[in-house]
Amino acid sequence: MPYNNYPKYNNYNRPSGGSYSPKKPVKSFMDLEIYQQALAASVAAAGITLIKDKKKKERIKEEAENLIIHNLLPCALGLPHLIAEAHSFRFGAGTDCLVLLEKTMVNCNKLVVYLEQVRDICQTSKEHDFFQELIKKYLYIRRKTLNLQRVWKKYIEHPDVPLPKLPLR
Repeated sequence: MPYNNYPKYNNYNRPSGGSYSPKKPVKSFMDLEIYQQALAASVAAAGITLIKDKKKKERIKEEAENLIIHNLLPCALGLPHLIAEAHSFRFGAGTDCLVLLEKTMVNCNKLVVYLEQVRDICQTSKEHDFFQELIKKYLYIRRKTLNLQRVWKKYIEHPDVPLPKLPLR
């Protein structure tokens, strides 16, 4: 039987002949479909325009903006404090430093959510690229915090091995 007469096994033998495209890898929680759906729902809920009274609609929008900003600022300003506290607790007897680094990573994720909500709900004068750069920065901080947590965890498990010297930046 010649080679050309064999049936084609492309598209994983789907009867519909649809193309296969693998999902992109999950690098952060922002890549999760459930997170994207939840963000879209929160933006839609905040942007409900069923209210006829313009003054009431403006007041509700202002309250939503204040709520987001009220949560965003303490989270953003507290992040360096958490890192500093974790560094201080590193020299203690327990694993408190790892817990504080975990809180730092949680706050980085929260900040990403708050920034996306501000970008999509509030009418700011900032451009979309500004928010994207800030979100990338917080995801970078989260990734570096995770790396730091892993190094400190190894040190806590094996205290006789000295920590590597980190370059100053």
